[in-house]
Amino acid sequence: MGACMPGGRQVVLPADYVRQHVELGYATTAHRAQGRTVDTAHAFVSVTTQREVLYVAATRGRESNRLYVDTMYDPDADTQHGLPAEQDAGDVLRQVLEARGADVSATETIAADWAEQHGIVRMWAEYDTIAGVAQHDRYDALVTSSCSGVQAEQVEGLRDSAAYGPLLAALREAEALGLDVEQGLPRLVEGRSMGGADDVAGVLHGRVDRWIRASDPQRRAAADRIVGLFPGLVGVTDPDMARALGDRQALIEQRARELATTSIENRQPWAAQLGSPPSDPIRGELWLRRLDTVAAYRERWGITDRSILGTREPNSLEQEAQRRLAQSAVEGALSMARDDRVSVGAVGKGVDVPVTGRGGAEM
Repeated sequence: MGACMPGGRQVVLPADYVRQHVELGYATTAHRAQGRTVDTAHAFVSVTTQREVLYVAATRGRESNRLYVDTMYDPDADTQHGLPAEQDAGDVLRQVLEARGADVSATETIAADWAEQHGIVRMWAEYDTIAGVAQHDRYDALVTSSCSGVQAEQVEGLRDSAAYGPLLAALREAEALGLDVEQGLPRLVEGRSMGGADDVAGVLHGRVDRWIRASDPQRRAAADRIVGLFPGLVGVTDPDMARALGDRQALIEQRARELATTSIENRQPWAAQLGSPPSDPIRGELWLRRLDTVAAYRERWGITDRSILGTREPNSLEQEAQRRLAQSAVEGALSMARDDRVSVGAVGKGVDVPVTGRGGAEM
């Protein structure tokens, strides 16, 4: 494989090296990348980048997103004498985050800033990050210990893989479902040889994801989840970590309820399709919790159209799993609204009808 270098030079890479370490990459602009998802994304950022563009560029990758920050941007290279002053990468990113791409009103600015600071996307990202830190050492020790079944020579490069973080997150998801990761992980390792695997962390991540998918659907639905969607972390012993997680969970729940009630009041199409809340206060609250789940899913994945869960297919394992949970919430809300209409109609005719979900089960 040959590659052109500055000055017309060429570099030829050995075929064995290319097979093991090189993969095709495609360059595009952030504007054209909107709505697309890739395995890994590498974005170039300078002080002229707008924050909306940065958000798109930094969220295209399923497994990793990397930013390459230009700390010596020269606005007029043709007339510049000497090198431009170097900036700190953090300062460049702060300038980018302050650069809006379009003029907005003061009211829109306040609303957008509040939503950004307290929105579900940010709150869940913070919760997930804190949860990862809180359990990182434990899961890291679990994966890299001799009891995991991973060979000593494979452990050395395990942490360097882009899939290592997603692997630890998948273990946290499995444990949130009640799966025994300490017993299950060695079985996943021993189930099939990984001797020829180039990316052991990637292979293990895939196996844990399949393990989760194969688990009992009732167990998946019954897991301790925030607003019925996000896996909560239990058993955190550090008081500061526990407090930080609790604060963000409360903000996620508050935001989801606000989105759900506002959608009902404004008769937004997606909420109107789910009927009216049951007249019984207890069942009405249960119905509203299902709308909390749907509202959280919509904001998490940027769904703004009329359909309840959006028309696009999930583009990641995380979204696929959450869509199933949101779909279950939709079915539960519809069932409760339907049963309430039947109950009210029957009572109006002098018939005593017990108010239960379809098949007597709450969905």
